[in-house]
Amino acid sequence: MPGGYSQLCGHHVFLTDGRLLSVGGGGYGHNALAKWGYKFDPVAKSWSRTANPMAQERWYPTLVKLGDQGVTSNDHRVLVTCGHGDGDMEIYDEASDGFTTVTGDDKAFPSLYPGLHLLPNHSVFYARTGWGTAGAGGGPFGGDDQSAYFTMTGPSTGVWNSIAAVTPTMPDRTKGMSVMLLSSTPPYVRILVMGGADPSTNDTYEIIDATSLSPAANWSPSVPFPDGEHRSLCSAVLLPDGNAFVCGGIQSTNSPCTLFNPQSNAWSPMAELPSLRDYHSVALLLPSGKVAMAGWNNTTIEIFSPPYLFGGPRPVISVAPSLVHHGQDFVIESPDAASIVRVVLVRPMAVTHQTDSEQRVLEMPYIHDHANPTRLTLTAPHGGHPHSLAPQGHYMMFAIGNTGVPSVARWIYLH
Repeated sequence: MPGGYSQLCGHHVFLTDGRLLSVGGGGYGHNALAKWGYKFDPVAKSWSRTANPMAQERWYPTLVKLGDQGVTSNDHRVLVTCGHGDGDMEIYDEASDGFTTVTGDDKAFPSLYPGLHLLPNHSVFYARTGWGTAGAGGGPFGGDDQSAYFTMTGPSTGVWNSIAAVTPTMPDRTKGMSVMLLSSTPPYVRILVMGGADPSTNDTYEIIDATSLSPAANWSPSVPFPDGEHRSLCSAVLLPDGNAFVCGGIQSTNSPCTLFNPQSNAWSPMAELPSLRDYHSVALLLPSGKVAMAGWNNTTIEIFSPPYLFGGPRPVISVAPSLVHHGQDFVIESPDAASIVRVVLVRPMAVTHQTDSEQRVLEMPYIHDHANPTRLTLTAPHGGHPHSLAPQGHYMMFAIGNTGVPSVARWIYLH
């Protein structure tokens, strides 16, 4: 790292060109260098510092890749939030390689690492998850139960809109986990939150329909996990079939894992997790369709094979373009095309401290080519400018057969 700077306790997202932007951090001795961003080039395997620093030092911030349109249609930007106990947003612009302060940000976050998600309607949703303090313990943390969404009103201006008014029964989700569930049928956009630091409520989860938010919007009632487990600092990974795999966050070895099906709103028990995965642990979706888990006081990596890998032979994507444009019709080839029932794009994860704003699974319309049974014609996601449904960048493309088994992913660039 340039200058020997530690990125521990920063946050990161993938930029449009595939580089990884890491902002803030500084480790346990965070300092003035936490004003800078650093970019990792996976081809050159090298780091470089941003041209300009942020106005604020940031430790435990959250980054959100915004849609692809700012002042001009070629702007690619990242929203930087929190990292010192308040909001004080800034925007990183890929073209200028620098930061601009956002005006209109009047939300003072009680938590660091706020759980944020870019919605298809271009707003940024606050899911109530975050970190009241550094470290694994603590809680409950009062005052962090006000959900909201932030809407940009200009290139560097915006406004927060509060929803889900505070109630005495609303669980504290600090140090919980949140994921965004997208669907091609109603409800189109939902946010799932689970667990947290409060032992009186961290055996529960909630869902909100974020398709069309308003100040009157609210969360569903808090529902207990069927397995009765208490989860603090758990991980959640969206799988190619749209299900959410939840692991860790339980202070015991051989702890239960579980799988949420957003179509049936049902949970299913999964294999036990051999190692304890808690603070500073990660779980990541791999191109194989498996999940890698690492971190928390050990140097091992464990690989989870979801149930769909035991459903029979895997379909194969034999030919696919390396680049497609938003809304473009394109063709893939597969010897299993006749049995393929779903093709999805999955954005690669960039997670730290159980905080990840990148995850999204996007289903694409398709047409079977009856004249050529090995071909499928797909339509790339669009969602309208500025492409908040599917930000420009690299995605894993999975084809899923009629038995629910996914292919190995092919990397594709959405432009």
